[in-house]
Parts: sequence; C-alpha cells; structure tokens
Amino acid sequence: MRGMLLVFVVTLVAMLASYVLLARGDGYVLLAMSGYTVEMPVVIAVLLVLLLFLLLYMVIAFLRGLLGTRRSVVGWARNQRRQKGLSRTTQGLIAFVEGRWDFARRSLAKAADNSSTPLVNYLFAARASSAIGDAKAVDGFLKQAELSTEGADVAIGLTQAELQIQNAQYEQALATLLRVRKQSNHHPIVLKLLARVYTELNDWQQLLKLLPALRQAKGSGVSDAEIAALEQSACRELLRDADKKGGHEALANAWKQLPTAAKKRAVIVADYAERLIEQGQLVDAETVVRNQLHRLYDSDLVEIYGRTLADRPEKQLAFAEKLLKSQKDDARLHIALGRICSRLNKLDDAERYLQQSIALEEHAVA
Repeated sequence: MRGMLLVFVVTLVAMLASYVLLARGDGYVLLAMSGYTVEMPVVIAVLLVLLLFLLLYMVIAFLRGLLGTRRSVVGWARNQRRQKGLSRTTQGLIAFVEGRWDFARRSLAKAADNSSTPLVNYLFAARASSAIGDAKAVDGFLKQAELSTEGADVAIGLTQAELQIQNAQYEQALATLLRVRKQSNHHPIVLKLLARVYTELNDWQQLLKLLPALRQAKGSGVSDAEIAALEQSACRELLRDADKKGGHEALANAWKQLPTAAKKRAVIVADYAERLIEQGQLVDAETVVRNQLHRLYDSDLVEIYGRTLADRPEKQLAFAEKLLKSQKDDARLHIALGRICSRLNKLDDAERYLQQSIALEEHAVA
C-alpha cells in the first residue's frame, strides 16, 4: 500500500513538472557517451526517467510477489506435512492404547519426521515394539529418540529400564538405571525402579542403602508405608540369608548392618531373636529382646523372651515380673514367667503363672 502511494506521488510530481516545463517551452537535456550525443527537451527526459522508474518498480513488485507466492506454497506444504504427521501420531497413540502394537509403532515411526515432538513418537514406538517382543526394533527406536531430541537422556533411559524390567532383564535394567542416576541422582522414578530391581535381584544390602533416598524423594508414588514394608522385608531377608549361609557370626554381622531404626522394630527383633534361639545363642537372644522390651512392650516378643536364657536367670525373672505390673492381663507374659520360673526350679510359681495364662486365654475367648 505504501509503495503504491509513493508511485502515485512521484508520478504526480513528475507530471506537474513536465506540464510546467512544457508550458515554458525552454530547456533541453544533452547526453554524451563514447562520442555519441543525444539532445532532447527536458520534458521528454523527465518522462523517460519516470517511465524507467515505473518499469523498475513493476519488476521489483513482480519479483517480490513471486517470492511471496513461493513462501506461501512452501508454508502450505509444510503445514500439510505437519497436519498429516499429527493425524498419524494421533492414530498411533490410539492404537497403542488399544493394544494394536504393530500398527501403533508403524504409525508413530512414520509420523516422527513431521511431528513437533518426535521424542514421544519414538518412545511409544519402542514400547509398542517391546510389547510384541521385537528387541531389535526397541533398540532402534530408542537410538532414534536419542538423535531426535537433545537433553532427553533421562526420559530415554527410564523408558529403556522400564522395558527391560517388563521383560525380566533385571541385570540390564540395573546397568541402565545406574547410568541414568549419574545424570539425575535424586530422580524419584529412577529411585523407585532401582528399588524394584534390587528386590528382584535379592540385593538386600543395596536396597537398604537406597531406601533413605527413596523416602526423601517426592513424586515417586511410593508411600511411607510401602517403604517401611520394603525395609522390613529387606532386613528379614538379609538375616535369613546370613543365617542360612554363615552361621552365628554371619548372622551377628548382618544384624549390625541393619539400619538403626529397623533394629528397633519388634518384628525384626523377633526375627533375629528366633534365629539366635535356633542357633542355640539363648543369651544373645535374651539381651536383644530385653533391650527392645525396655523401649516398647510387645506381646510376641515377651513370648520369645520366655524361651531365652540370661547370664543371671534371677535378673531375667525380675525383669519379667517388673513387666507384669503394667501387663498383668497378657497371657503370653504369664507363659514366659512360667518358663523362667521352671528353669529356676521354682515349680510352684511356674504352675501358678501357667494356670493364670490359661485363665486369661479362656477369658479372652469367652
């Protein structure tokens, strides 16, 4: 619009100037070049200049319009490719959700080049390939995902690890997750998957080392109760393995390696004490159970306490009788006292405690 206005103004000025000069009838223009001369009235010279200007403007306008048309065509073609890519991506994702794995991966892979998010296309194509057991295609799509998007190493690594876990490739998944963790040490999903892998590999020591970080991580989707259950399971399995493979010394060392908080849980103390009793380490079992009962009374533990043996049995009896002051209605405590009294040859007291335990149990049933 501004160009047309400029042409109009220049033309108008030139016409006015030509009219004035023509009316006066004077003046001429002389052009000399290489021995040739051309003489013409000023009016003709002005009109020629104006004509050349108009021709130049028209040529420029034509070229500009031609380039604009080319850009429009290129833009239109690019937009068409994007729309087609979006349509294929949508179809591929729908097929993925529906479980049509082969169609899903082919659609997603074809649409990747024209997708604004090729990483998503390749990662879901890899998942679809894994679902039909095509490991070679999985590796290929993950490699393409890596080439398509910079800074997506964690996302790609997590996808690879998840697929390896789904296929029970736990050693490979562990290697993948450890590599990813070097890049994102506190990533909650990395920690969650590592906990799963350590559990599957029965690597209880590494699981126990990992759990504090998992407990602090936000967004892992693992509740405190689930973490506590994992810790309890890991502790008990570690004790079981040590008991099975190495005897008393190995069991004692395994107990020392447990987290401090875990060694204050009644169920873990009970597990350790039972294993000590099975090994004949009754004195060690008494010490462990007594320390826990000092902290917190537990009916299951007090029953175990009656099957242990102290260096000084009289002190063991005194400790149990002290517990009776606040737990007189616990039948298991009376059973424990009966056993301790029996070992001390206090048979009348033993009989009294055992009869009382029977009465309490009958009362509880009634």
